[in-house]
Amino acid sequence: AVELEGFTVTKEMVSFKKEKKMKFEEKFLPSVIEPSFGMGRILYALLEHSFYVPEDNKEAVVMRFNANVAPVKCAVFNLQSNGDFLPVVRQVAASLTAAGLSNKTDTSGQSIGKRYARTDEVGTPYGVTVDFDTLKDNTVTLRERDSQSQLRVPIADIPPLVTGLVKGWETWAKASAKYPVVERA
Repeated sequence: AVELEGFTVTKEMVSFKKEKKMKFEEKFLPSVIEPSFGMGRILYALLEHSFYVPEDNKEAVVMRFNANVAPVKCAVFNLQSNGDFLPVVRQVAASLTAAGLSNKTDTSGQSIGKRYARTDEVGTPYGVTVDFDTLKDNTVTLRERDSQSQLRVPIADIPPLVTGLVKGWETWAKASAKYPVVERA
């Protein structure tokens, strides 16, 4: 006999027997619930969906962010390290900032191709390049990251055009019909 909290349990009260039962279904209710939505998962999905390696250049990597969610909407470059380009680069950057577009200038002495690649890696969808023609006719080259095609656009049209492209009010195809396409060399 065993005494448990004021009760006595005898041998006759307890019995054990072995049985085999067939179970067709077993239900399990977890005791821990993990929420499936969080900022980390959303950012991971965005990054994984946006990353790609171009077929023509296996060493390059590109973040193909939608322009609406890209942290930097437009980059502004000078074609070469020419002192005459810098005021125009600052003017274009200031006009983009005034239009509410996040932008970054890159006036380093590296080749324009390397600077384009650097902005492609961080997901910047558009790039404006100030070159020698800019000093003559007040136009710049606007480059689109995904197609790498370029248009020749008046400086005054850059902020509204890039805003329209970012917001989805304008398409690259419509802009290509409106402005001259720059042919690749």
